[in-house]
Amino acid sequence: MKLLGSLLAIGGGGFKTSGILLLGVGIAAIVLGLLPVGNFFTELPTLRGIIRKPLPRWFGRLWFVGFGALLIYWGLTHGRL
Repeated sequence: MKLLGSLLAIGGGGFKTSGILLLGVGIAAIVLGLLPVGNFFTELPTLRGIIRKPLPRWFGRLWFVGFGALLIYWGLTHGRL
């Protein structure tokens, strides 16, 4: 729980990470999300157990690009370069 709290405090008074690290992870997330070999699934609970339903590729790529853009933004504005 402490790890989650410190990760959510990026840019706050507590946890300060390197801006270069955030930029690198953000770029890696965008590149990995845009690779053509990715399949994205969601797990849905049913009466027979958990099934894995495929998501549209554009939706999974949108999540990766959005997360990468957020990390790049944090790296440029709140990180220590």
